[in-house]
Amino acid sequence: MLLSAPAEVLLARIAARTNNPYGKRPEERDAVLHHLTTVEPLLRATATVEVDATAPIERVVEQLEELAEP
Repeated sequence: MLLSAPAEVLLARIAARTNNPYGKRPEERDAVLHHLTTVEPLLRATATVEVDATAPIERVVEQLEELAEP
């Protein structure tokens, strides 16, 4: 499973969060963007399901719960 969100959403969430300092520095944001373009395609290629993490949190949770059902 892959939780995905576009770069602008990821960077906005990183900028807004207060419980984790990672991503506040320019080089860390650059690393996030680099991984998004280099690692995410590899993960997507092997993922059986992709969940759009830009959906309302309630919908994301519903999808995760559905995936966890036997």
